[in-house]
Amino acid sequence: MAFQEVSRMEVVEVVRRWQAGASNRSIAQSVGLARNTVSGYLAAARGLGLTRDGSPPTEQQVAALLQENRPGPRDSVRPTAALLDPWAGEIRGWVEQERLQLSRVLELLRQRGCRVSYSSLRRFVAKAGLRASDRTTVRMPETKPGEVAEIDFGRLGLVLDPETGRSRLAWALVVVLVYSRHAFVWPLFQQRLRDVIEGLEAAWAFFGGVPQRLILDNFPAAVAGTDPLEPRLTRGFLEYAQHRGFLADPARVRHPKDKPHVERQVRYVRERFFKGGRFEDIGDLRAQARRWCREVAGQRVHGTTRKVPLVVFEAEEQSALLPWAGIPYPVPEWATAVVHPDHHLAFRSALYSAPSALCPPGSKVEVRGDSQLVRLYCRGTLVKVHPRQAKGGRSTDPQDFPAERTPYVLRAPDYIRQQAVKLGPAVGVFAGQLLQGPLPWVKLRQGQKLLRLGERYTAARLDAACQRALQVELIDVRRLERILVEALEREHLPETPSPAPAPPGRFARRGSVFAQRSLP
Repeated sequence: MAFQEVSRMEVVEVVRRWQAGASNRSIAQSVGLARNTVSGYLAAARGLGLTRDGSPPTEQQVAALLQENRPGPRDSVRPTAALLDPWAGEIRGWVEQERLQLSRVLELLRQRGCRVSYSSLRRFVAKAGLRASDRTTVRMPETKPGEVAEIDFGRLGLVLDPETGRSRLAWALVVVLVYSRHAFVWPLFQQRLRDVIEGLEAAWAFFGGVPQRLILDNFPAAVAGTDPLEPRLTRGFLEYAQHRGFLADPARVRHPKDKPHVERQVRYVRERFFKGGRFEDIGDLRAQARRWCREVAGQRVHGTTRKVPLVVFEAEEQSALLPWAGIPYPVPEWATAVVHPDHHLAFRSALYSAPSALCPPGSKVEVRGDSQLVRLYCRGTLVKVHPRQAKGGRSTDPQDFPAERTPYVLRAPDYIRQQAVKLGPAVGVFAGQLLQGPLPWVKLRQGQKLLRLGERYTAARLDAACQRALQVELIDVRRLERILVEALEREHLPETPSPAPAPPGRFARRGSVFAQRSLP
């Protein structure tokens, strides 16, 4: 049986949507949790003193809410036709007579204990030849200024990539403000989280603000999975939405009517802007797209509203947008790491120490890294902050080691020095210089590798290699191993020749020439 554990981001999102005025049902549908789970967390939030019109939860309140986290069984989905055969009559009535959508049929089946996936239900309906409900167009209700924006991606064509010097397929990220129909276009090559956030940051700078709600396409960088009923945002995009203050609502897969205002805009961008244009590279394409959005698309009379989008935007909508500080958002990276026996964990090819009292060896830790800092979360609680290290780097805090292990940690470098002296005098000197400094234990792994080299290549060869490395001040175990692999310790360094005496000058004279003698 599978279990689902509610993450820290999901708990914060529940409280944030509750304080924004959303109901428990809409919160459960947006976040992807059961209503009972949402009600439990909101009851705990009220017990901690949080209110709808109050301030956001503090770090301590979030940590207290996470204590309510209890993993529970998830619905087991078995997409088999045998489960749907007993319900064939009711499904036929729902689809043909009541003309219900398949998403509603799926909800009714789950209420009656039939656990199947949406794809299985759709295949069952198509195989049975049932007639689905007629596709009719219903005008969506009007939104308030600055309330909703829609985004979508559209294929443009080949554009020169200055980094590779080759032409690549460019896509258009289109952002449309629903009230004014003012749009922004950001060409990009990939739909990764970093690229999409870069485009959205450019859109907020173009509009001068952020909408309250963002209806987005189901691209993998933002939506984890394509569940039509319970879409789940990725951790990185959910944190970005919380940082900028908008609520993200993913549209259903292959349901263009969920975001109708941007669907036609994608084709409009491709036909009226990209085709027939001349673009030097992606940078030039972005500059022309920004100018086209303001001077062409923004100045036209919209076919539905019969108004000029830029005029409506500047007069009514721009002041209603959420404020945008103008500070670029540092796109973070999230990962789950395991604490090693040496009380360190690996994140992007670098090592960081974890507090032993909160994160013992073997425990799983959520790691968030940006360009400056690396934060460690254990069970949703922030336990450690390290400066970001480059690949191969290491950040160690001596306070993270357990108290009973501290003497051992401090003695370990001395043990390596003692064992290195037994392998040879040059090895002992090499180990002493390797482990010198205020934090010698950060190089324990290199010291252990030094001892293993003596076991693999014999102590005599290692001593000769260390002697050669010390002559050129090369204190690096990896390069020392290279010397042993290529047998360079047997070669002698060329002796530096003594400088030759300078040739006599053209006007050189003996010393007696300058002797002074008294005249008789």
